[in-house]
Amino acid sequence: MTLYFDRVKDVDSLYQILWGGLRIDVSLVAQVVAFPCLLLLLSVLTWFKGKFVHRFIRIWCWLFFTIMVLMEAATPSFINEYDTRPNRLFVEYLNSPNEVAGMLLKGYWVQLIVVILLVSALSYWTFRWIKVKQKHESSFSPLASVAMVFVLLVLTLLIRSGFQHRPINPAMVAFSNDSMVNSLPLNSTYSLMYAIYQMGNEASASKLYGSINEAEMLKIIRQNMSPKAEFLSDELPTLHTNQATGQQNNLNLIVVVEESLGAQFVGSLGGKPLTPSIDSYRDKSWFFTDLYATGTRSARGLEAITTGFLPSPARAVLKLPKAQKNFYTIAQTLAEQGYQNTFIYGGESHFDNMKGFFLANGFHRSIDQNDYENPQFLGNWGVSDEDLFNRAYQEISSPTEQPQFTLIFTSSNHTPFEFPDNKIKLYDKEKNTVNNAVKYADYALGKFLGQLEQGGHLENSIVMVVADHDARVMGEALVPVNRFHIPGFILGQGVKHQVDQTLVSQIDLAPTLLSLLGIESPNPMLGRDLSQLEDNYHGRAIMQYADKQAFLTEDKVVILQPEKKPVSYQRSNGQIDYNHPLIANNTALAFAQFASWSYNNEKYKLAK
Repeated sequence: MTLYFDRVKDVDSLYQILWGGLRIDVSLVAQVVAFPCLLLLLSVLTWFKGKFVHRFIRIWCWLFFTIMVLMEAATPSFINEYDTRPNRLFVEYLNSPNEVAGMLLKGYWVQLIVVILLVSALSYWTFRWIKVKQKHESSFSPLASVAMVFVLLVLTLLIRSGFQHRPINPAMVAFSNDSMVNSLPLNSTYSLMYAIYQMGNEASASKLYGSINEAEMLKIIRQNMSPKAEFLSDELPTLHTNQATGQQNNLNLIVVVEESLGAQFVGSLGGKPLTPSIDSYRDKSWFFTDLYATGTRSARGLEAITTGFLPSPARAVLKLPKAQKNFYTIAQTLAEQGYQNTFIYGGESHFDNMKGFFLANGFHRSIDQNDYENPQFLGNWGVSDEDLFNRAYQEISSPTEQPQFTLIFTSSNHTPFEFPDNKIKLYDKEKNTVNNAVKYADYALGKFLGQLEQGGHLENSIVMVVADHDARVMGEALVPVNRFHIPGFILGQGVKHQVDQTLVSQIDLAPTLLSLLGIESPNPMLGRDLSQLEDNYHGRAIMQYADKQAFLTEDKVVILQPEKKPVSYQRSNGQIDYNHPLIANNTALAFAQFASWSYNNEKYKLAK
């Protein structure tokens, strides 16, 4: 807490952190101790007696002590990267050990050494202490076992932290509008265990926020879709057709997803002067000034961009089992229209299960790090963006009788921010910083877009450039809405140049692209076709931030939190008034519930 004391507002907040922290710590210790106590109780009734029981209990306690030391030692670096204590991201990244190891060795090597030395030393000395104590075995009588029943009852009360209806959870010690501050009362072992517990119960994730009647939910969802939508099925309630604005003439579709590129880095959106290439397209494309990502991870951004699916407290659908077949993506619609669909990535496409999800849901090919011959530069997250775009241009330029959909996902702008030398004038003196990586990513993107224009590809293509999410999303708010603000623009055949100030979500992009391509085939997407909005439409955006969700409109934001009722706050000139909460209607809750409901019931798909 000392490291982040500047985020603690007052003495009352300090009291809340200390009191909440004590409750969480006592609950965790009680959970750790409860199992050995139960084992001791059972030992008089079974053959598990003597040295075996004592040895197991000591190893059990030593193991948890080591884990707790490790988690707390790793916490400062994790908070610095994600602005919260270790949570489900800590687990999810374990699925990519090579990338994570490289990121730690190159970006956090000092902290890594300190953590290894500290944990190793404490683990070693406590283990030696346990071995010494093994020489002094204690007896455990039947009378003591009876007394242990009362000890277990007390431990149960401590684990629940009271007599309230629900046992203690992170929501009970939350008190601030700053999400990071709300994580301070937790200890990192508890935070991680709770995240793992939630992951194991993702089927009921929408229940975090409360629920509404299914019929009411579907009514709200349909009311918030395009008024021109023609619904086709009661079984698949969002399946619909919509009149397209473009002419269907087999234009190619090229989508470039830029890694970790928030508006804070884009000069034309009020950020740092790091993106001259993107800025140059403000007046020669359909340029969005108020576009918001749905989450803070690449999988979430790819989910929204390719499927139009809503964010949820569960993992992105790229990694969920029921989405590995017949889950809707625009690639399915394009495949039905005769398109050849290719995903191109510079790293290993198994990361976040991108390759598996895409190939199972409409894509025909996946090109990744293993498919590049003699790349100019290879870093921890794969080949450089220039290598990526060179390969993408080769694919796009290859003669073919089929129209092509090419999804390109960059990676140079990712910790530890590696890119080739002598390509840009550095913004920071130290090379491997986020500012320099953004500047290089923009440079590589500019070269690629220039190639497309010079090669005449803009005359037979629709091209979209959009970020997956911002870098290091954090802030002193329940949901730091401004850190979800990202760049995005569309150009190509028939695309009118305009600076669009409509409030836009990533889920609106896929329906818009299909419309520009002149495709009117059925789809289940909830997003709006931005090329034909009614005059009184002002937009909305949905953002998932850890276990919280924000539903943003022009003048307010509704925040959904676990175990709490939805609360609405006024929004003016981009600023949110957290001091005057208001009662929220069910719209935000309906969107959150629909995401889980449609996934669990397999309703987000095309009709057979």
